[in-house]
Amino acid sequence: MQAKSSYKFFFFLVLLAWSCSPYRHNPLSDSYHNLTSHYNAYFIAKEKIKEIENSIYDKQEWNYDKVLPIFPQFDTATSTSLKIEIEDCIQKASVAIQRHPGSKWEDDSYILVGKARHYGSEFPDAIETFKYVNTHSENDNARHYALTELIRTFTEFEEYNNAIAVTDYLQKEQLNKENQRRLYLHTAYLYQKKGDQDKMVKNLVSAEELYHASDRARINFIIGQLYNELNFESEAYRYYRNVLKNHPDYELEFYAKLYMARVTELAKANDLKKIRRYFKGLLSDSKNKEYQDKIYFELAGFELKNGNTGEAITNYKLSVKNSSGNTRQKAYSYLGLGEIYYDSLKNYAMAKSYYDSAVSTMPQDEEVYETIKKRQEVLADFVKQILTIHKNDSLLALSKIPEDSVLRLAVSIIEKEKRAKEEKAKKEKRAAIARSKSIAKQQGDNLITTALSGSVWYFNNPNQISKGTNEFLKRWGDRPLEDDWRRRNQSKFTTTTNQVIATDEVSESTGEAEEISVEAEAEKMMANIPKTDEEKALLLKEIEEALYNLGNIYNLRLEEDDNAIISFEKLLTRFPKTEYRPEVLYQLFLLFKEENPEESLRYGQILKKEFPNTVYAKLVENSNYREESFETSEQLKKLYKKLYTKYENGDYIPVKNAIDSALLVHSENEFSDNLALLGILATGHLKNESRYQYELGEFIKTYPKSDVFEYAESLAKASEDFQQKRYNSGKAKYIKDFNQKHFFVIVYENSEELSEDVPEEVTKYLQSKNFKNLKTGNLILSNTKSMVFIDSYPGKVTAYNFFKSFQEEVMLKDKFKEQKFDIFVITEGNFDIFYKTKDIDSYLNFFVKNYQ
Repeated sequence: MQAKSSYKFFFFLVLLAWSCSPYRHNPLSDSYHNLTSHYNAYFIAKEKIKEIENSIYDKQEWNYDKVLPIFPQFDTATSTSLKIEIEDCIQKASVAIQRHPGSKWEDDSYILVGKARHYGSEFPDAIETFKYVNTHSENDNARHYALTELIRTFTEFEEYNNAIAVTDYLQKEQLNKENQRRLYLHTAYLYQKKGDQDKMVKNLVSAEELYHASDRARINFIIGQLYNELNFESEAYRYYRNVLKNHPDYELEFYAKLYMARVTELAKANDLKKIRRYFKGLLSDSKNKEYQDKIYFELAGFELKNGNTGEAITNYKLSVKNSSGNTRQKAYSYLGLGEIYYDSLKNYAMAKSYYDSAVSTMPQDEEVYETIKKRQEVLADFVKQILTIHKNDSLLALSKIPEDSVLRLAVSIIEKEKRAKEEKAKKEKRAAIARSKSIAKQQGDNLITTALSGSVWYFNNPNQISKGTNEFLKRWGDRPLEDDWRRRNQSKFTTTTNQVIATDEVSESTGEAEEISVEAEAEKMMANIPKTDEEKALLLKEIEEALYNLGNIYNLRLEEDDNAIISFEKLLTRFPKTEYRPEVLYQLFLLFKEENPEESLRYGQILKKEFPNTVYAKLVENSNYREESFETSEQLKKLYKKLYTKYENGDYIPVKNAIDSALLVHSENEFSDNLALLGILATGHLKNESRYQYELGEFIKTYPKSDVFEYAESLAKASEDFQQKRYNSGKAKYIKDFNQKHFFVIVYENSEELSEDVPEEVTKYLQSKNFKNLKTGNLILSNTKSMVFIDSYPGKVTAYNFFKSFQEEVMLKDKFKEQKFDIFVITEGNFDIFYKTKDIDSYLNFFVKNYQ
């Protein structure tokens, strides 16, 4: 009987071993493979994916000021940091596939491999893996699961059309609840990346309904944010409130409560008080201490929304003051202040200060960074024009008041400012005392708390006494036990009483000095008030210039058409005979063209009547103006704006190239002279002085009636004077024997970067041109200058041809455009003279005269 049992057991083992083969498919073998694949390799791989997802989630910096991303974001750097975990996950999932083929977990293992490839930023491999499951699996749920993951991978890979195609296909399929939830969620993520908030929120709402209540908090919050941005405030409030029902983590709970106040409907006056109490409650909650900057920011926005500008300013400042290291929030608080002072209060000097702070604080990855940086950059010039207008208008107004009245007014202003400073100093002192008392009280409370908590009293603790004694000796040294032991010089204290008495004696004379100081300051203020007609005319001219500049800043740099119109019309009203009248009339003609055609036509008619021969009037007179305006005048206006911005940024080569092309396509149009002169200015910055002078001469010949003709003449004269000065400064006597062999020389500033880049570019150029017989060398010319030279060329013509081609092909590259170089060719004999004198300007004079 025992032997029979042994045979049965042996037979079972044989049968089990036979079933363990990865290629057997029978009920026993299938059960074995399903069991071992699930609870061995597949289970481990699945846990690894969870670890990877949790790691990516933990590394995400959540910015609650924007709509939260549905999935935490990652890049190749993140993938690299998780390389070991990703490879381990792929290995474990591959074991489940290879050792247990045909198990019901095989498809899921492939999906895990695809997800691991996805998180490893290996998107093409991930796509192929998900496609493999879709085409080879016999399980519809597995196929649908793979396709939902494919949507997300296509989205991350920015293949949006493919993602939409998969989405359209799955919407026609019968999906289980899990796949349906994933489809809605991944489709919402697709539209978040595409910036389509309507479709995003629609899919998120559908996905939210398929989640368990405990998992809905984050999705409800994002839906609330979306409805808030779409101005459906009641819906936003409902979803923020739903967040609180889902037991979120504290940070999400805090922001949900905060944003509920933002979208609360205010039907009654008492609602305002209710919301303020709500904010006060958030501020008083000790758990919100690190979020106080954000609470004050939202409170500022709430007050601003309800027209309380002063309260908004106060709370924005409190937001900055209570910043806890959140630079993004601090930057937006500065921006809020800047916008109030710019848009509402028109205090542009204060606005500039806050914009400066916002730009210096805000991370550059913020979407609004470039916009506010642009406004900040122009505010300096902008504020200069505004202050010029206000200051000159005030001085002109004061010039109409009797002098004694002005003096009294000046004294009154100075005394008022003095009192304000004194009051401010007192407030600051009181605040400092209050802070000190608060700190002292807190320390006392802590001491009492410590004593009551059962800690050993200080003087009953020998270790504490020893530590305190050592710290005292380290700081104060060995001091005798006496009054005023902390004073280094006891004699100083003994004189204190005498000093007080002396102070009382001189107080009367100090008061007299202060009176004299006030009068002197008042007289200093009065010195700026114009007294003669010439002085008044000068101030008026400055106002005229400032209004013109202000209009151009609004129009060309800030692109604020309404403000540009206000400035230009004010200029024409105050200064009807301004030299800028033709240009300003034309600019108003363009600014009104789209929004108010009748007003545009009126300015066009004024322009044609008053200045019929100007280029601006010719544009208005053009019979085909309506058909050609977009293609010519509007196109050139936009081009000029674009190129002017590039010119200011130092992109001189692209500006020059674009203008040359435009002048060829749009010859003799109303902007020809403006474009041409801008191109000439760009040439001047490219260190080609001879070319610059030539182009100015041609401009003066071509556009004798141009509005910028006099400016061009002044530029030409300045350039000629400069060149003459250089010619007159020549010291070394160079020899005009040009049949000698020549060297090509580049002189540049000593720097580690240029010392590598310049010789390298020279070598590359010689190799590209196959100049095998030319040799290069490097020399230190002075403490600040170095040079690289090429040896040698048989004569003047060959050397100069090389000079021109090298300058055009190498020295105009972007990497060198902002550097200062002196480039020339020189005979061997003259090189010796040059190297001895090291007088660069002297040889450049010789070079310009004899080679160019």
